[in-house]
Amino acid sequence: MEEKKIRQVHESQEERQHVRVRLQGSLRLRLQSPVKGIFSLEDVSLGGLSFIAGQVNLAPGTLCHGEIVFRLGRANLSMPISFKVIYQQDGSQRVGGQYTVIDQQNTDLLRLLISNYLAGELTELDDVIDNMKRENYVATRKSKQNPVARTRWDRSRAMFGSVLFFAAGLLAFMVVAYKLYQHAFLTRADDAWVSMPGKTVRMPENGYVQMLLPEGATRVEQGQPLLTVSSRLVARLNNGVLLDSLDPDKVRALLDAAVFDVTLNSPCDCEIAELLIKDGEFVHKDSLLMELVDPSGPASITALFGGSADELGAAVGDAVTVRYLDGQTDAGATITQLVRDEESGMLRMQIVAGRVLPSSAQNQPVSVTVHPSWLPVL
Repeated sequence: MEEKKIRQVHESQEERQHVRVRLQGSLRLRLQSPVKGIFSLEDVSLGGLSFIAGQVNLAPGTLCHGEIVFRLGRANLSMPISFKVIYQQDGSQRVGGQYTVIDQQNTDLLRLLISNYLAGELTELDDVIDNMKRENYVATRKSKQNPVARTRWDRSRAMFGSVLFFAAGLLAFMVVAYKLYQHAFLTRADDAWVSMPGKTVRMPENGYVQMLLPEGATRVEQGQPLLTVSSRLVARLNNGVLLDSLDPDKVRALLDAAVFDVTLNSPCDCEIAELLIKDGEFVHKDSLLMELVDPSGPASITALFGGSADELGAAVGDAVTVRYLDGQTDAGATITQLVRDEESGMLRMQIVAGRVLPSSAQNQPVSVTVHPSWLPVL
C-alpha cells in the first residue's frame, strides 16, 4: 500500500484567529443580553471566547452583548464585544461564543495580549497605549483595473509630449557639452581689432584748416592736395627770437600780421578711412586730421591675450579662427608674430587675415579664437 505523505503547514500567530489562550479576565454581560452578570473567562482568541456560565442556560444561536475585562497591574482593560453562542457543555456548563461585533482596535489589543502570553511576557499599560497610538496596518494596494483603450488623439498627444521632452533634454545636453568644449579647448582673445596698411595725416602747426577735396570723396591719389593749413608766422618762431635791427614792438606786429600757408598732399593711392576735421576748423599741432588706408595691402589683426605663452598653446604659423562683425568666420588666418606687449603686459599676436577686407574694417573689433589644429571650431 502506498504510504500517504502528510505535509505540515505552519501558520503565523497573526493569521490564526482561533488559537485559544488562558488569559485572566472576566466577562460582563449587559442588560441587552438574555442574562446579565459577571462570568469567569476560560480562554480567549481573536475569533471568540469561552466562559463558565454556571446555572445559566444559553442556547446555541443566542446573541449576547457585554465586555471583556482584563487586569493589567492596577488598571483594568475593558473591551466591548458582541458574540453569538455556539455551544454549551452540559457537564461543565462551559459556553463557547463567536464574536459578531468587535472593532479593529480591540482586535489589535487582543493580538498584543495573546502574543505576549505565548512569548511569556507580561503586558503592561504602556504597551497597550503604544499599540493604540501606532499604525498597525498598511494601506491596501489599489486593485489593477483593465486599461482603457486610448484613442488616436491620446496616442498622438503622448507621442508629441515624449518627443518634446526628448528634444528639450537633447538641447540641454548639447548646450552643456558646448560650454564644456569651449572651456576645455578654446582660448579667446581679451581684445582684438583690424589693422590695415595706410598712412595718417597730422596737423603740422596750430592753425586753420581748409579742405581741398571734393565733397563726398572717398579715394585719393598719391600727390593729390588734401587740405591747406593757414597759421601765423609767429607760430613758427620761438618767443625769444627777435631781429636786432628792428624795434621789438615792430617785429611783433610784423610777425602777427604775416600768415604762413602749407598744403598737405596725399602720400599714397589710398582710401579715406576716417576724416576727423571740418572745413575752417582750428586744429592744434600734431592732431590727427585723417586716416588713409591702402586697400591693396594685406590686412592684419592685432589680438591681446592674458596669461603665458604655455597656457595659450599657440606658435607662429598656427591657424586661428577670426569672427568679424558681419558674422562671417575666417578659419584661414595665420599667426605672424607673438610678443609681449610693453604697454599692457599682455601677449600681442599679429595675424594675417585670410580674406580681403574693405577699408571700412579699419579698427573694427573682431573675435579671435585659438584652438588645437586637430579640433574644429563650432
